[in-house]
Amino acid sequence: MSALLDLLMGIFRQQTLGGAALELAALAAPLSLAALVGLLIGWAWRPRWAGVVTVDNAQQMAQLPAAAPPPDRATATAVVSRNEAAAVVPRTVVAHAAAEDEQQQLAVNTGDLLHLWRLVDEKDGGPSWIHMMDRTLPTMRYQAWRRDPPSGPPQYRSSTIFEDASPEVVRDFFWDDEFRMKNSWDDMLLQHETLEECTETGTMVVRWVRKVSRSASTHLCW
Repeated sequence: MSALLDLLMGIFRQQTLGGAALELAALAAPLSLAALVGLLIGWAWRPRWAGVVTVDNAQQMAQLPAAAPPPDRATATAVVSRNEAAAVVPRTVVAHAAAEDEQQQLAVNTGDLLHLWRLVDEKDGGPSWIHMMDRTLPTMRYQAWRRDPPSGPPQYRSSTIFEDASPEVVRDFFWDDEFRMKNSWDDMLLQHETLEECTETGTMVVRWVRKVSRSASTHLCW
């Protein structure tokens, strides 16, 4: 390092500018040659993955899809118009369409549930209910009522209250009409028949023939 500094100081002590330039050129020539030799040796001994990365990058650039041309003004205007038309659709229209789909797919729709809620709370404005049956177990109570509306057939309503019951027990109780008849649990049930059954949703359409009065000659079918 000290020898290089002494050499540089000797160059700057030259009396003329041309002499200093010649001395610097003579010093830079071997340094440039050494740098060139180093580059050649480094390129010859480069790792294999360097070439692979270069080739992969070139292939990926070749496989990239060409940029799509910008749409003309008429096409862009049509797209904006469609988006604006979709954005201004009222929410009530969407809700009405969803409600229509629900009505078509489900056997019991929202209107049926609202009607059931009014019957359970006795807020439908109809006549009073007549108590017909009361069965009690340690963890369950079952009650049934009927009434005679001014127009139409008699109506029937029941209430089942479970305590600490699993969903399977509740399901089997409501689906097992044979149990109701054979064990005299529901002595109002005279005949039953399953008309439709969906294994995915558990929806069932059944036909019951029930006795709704003390006289055996009076029956109700629904």
